[in-house]
Amino acid sequence: MNQPHSLPSEVEAETWSTWDRVHRVDDVRTVRPRTMEELTETVVAARDAGLGLRPAGSGHSFNELASPRDVRLDLTELTGLLEVNRGTNQARFLAGTTLIRAAKILEGEGLAFSNLPDVLHQTVAGAISTATHGTGTGYASLSGQVCALTLVTADGEFLECSPAQNREVFQAARAGLGVIGVIAAVTFQCEPSFRLHSAEFKEPVDQLVDALGERTASADHFEFFWSPSNGSAHSHILTRLHRLPDEWSKPGSKVAQTVRRMDDTVLRRGLPLGLNRLAGWAPKAVPGLNRLDTLAASSRRFTDLSYKVFASARPVKFVQTEWGVPIEDLPGTFKDVRKLLERTTPHLGLPLAVRCAAPEEAWMSPAHGRYTGWISVRQFWRNWSPEVFDELQSVFMAHEARPHWGTRHTLDAQDLAPKYTHWEDFLRIREHLDPDGVFLTDPVRRLLGI
Repeated sequence: MNQPHSLPSEVEAETWSTWDRVHRVDDVRTVRPRTMEELTETVVAARDAGLGLRPAGSGHSFNELASPRDVRLDLTELTGLLEVNRGTNQARFLAGTTLIRAAKILEGEGLAFSNLPDVLHQTVAGAISTATHGTGTGYASLSGQVCALTLVTADGEFLECSPAQNREVFQAARAGLGVIGVIAAVTFQCEPSFRLHSAEFKEPVDQLVDALGERTASADHFEFFWSPSNGSAHSHILTRLHRLPDEWSKPGSKVAQTVRRMDDTVLRRGLPLGLNRLAGWAPKAVPGLNRLDTLAASSRRFTDLSYKVFASARPVKFVQTEWGVPIEDLPGTFKDVRKLLERTTPHLGLPLAVRCAAPEEAWMSPAHGRYTGWISVRQFWRNWSPEVFDELQSVFMAHEARPHWGTRHTLDAQDLAPKYTHWEDFLRIREHLDPDGVFLTDPVRRLLGI
């Protein structure tokens, strides 16, 4: 292989790791383009040198999907709003823009994302490439909110795709796992800025699960959190303000907002961090620590800008596995997961989360073609148990589950292909646009069966 001395936009070698620190590669050759022109030059130079190029976002992942082969393509300097169309409520961002920055920019334009995940430091390109989602049966993931993409192909060409232009590429690339091409820019279908009212409270978990179909259907955005050995769950009901009386729509006084920020900082961020550090030193204390954490999460109501309500801080490093099941099977799946976790309680140091999502068209979205219930299980990174995750995978597989592309699982193409009706279409588009496998790595080849 004839490697050049340097590539366009190459910077000093850096360390790549997953957010949970489980996977790590030191001294990775790294390129960081600052313009779309630099991006195309970099892709062409790497291809001509016979180098594998793997795009990476902010690193909020739990598996080797973004693990670099020869060169890590860092898009974090390719940021900002390119254009906004107030007539159609569409906004076009450069790929490396973080979700939190994009949300703030949209708010300044009088717009908002229709739905957001609870963590906003991911890049827009990374988030849509793995179909990162929020909650709500009437609202799609970030991939489902994309109405156009600009790709840089393995040949260094710009390719515009949308439902009206290169439609098949569009359906493949908006949950494209980084193998269809490098996303340079994303156009989102937004909506006028809105506020959300959040109602958070405890309720008996058995009653909640038995009524889960009604609860997910009746709320704009619904989720709940539960820890093993606890008979209560902590529910979050997020309501768009047009469905509430005027007196509920105010964001609260300065004092009320300060109290909420203190509650977030001390009880909902600082306390979990401290408890999980204790759990790392004394795993047998986890059941008691879980109960203490649950007691600290008090009931509350508040109103704020939508992105501030959707998102929450995550100061605790954790390992995560998340699976989407047909929503009608969500109660049964939760019950089976609950049985497993209550048998292995000492290994769990964070509450699991249950969410829901609308059906999507993107070929590789885990919510493709069906209303989806999501169950996310997290463990503190210092004492996580691969054995428990393996058992969880078996439980989820028995319920026709699809794994979130960015979280931990051990499935390969043989397991995954039957779950996606457009699997072969996706591979066909990938082969057409990248026949030499510039964007492939060994973990990706195993995942896709290439």
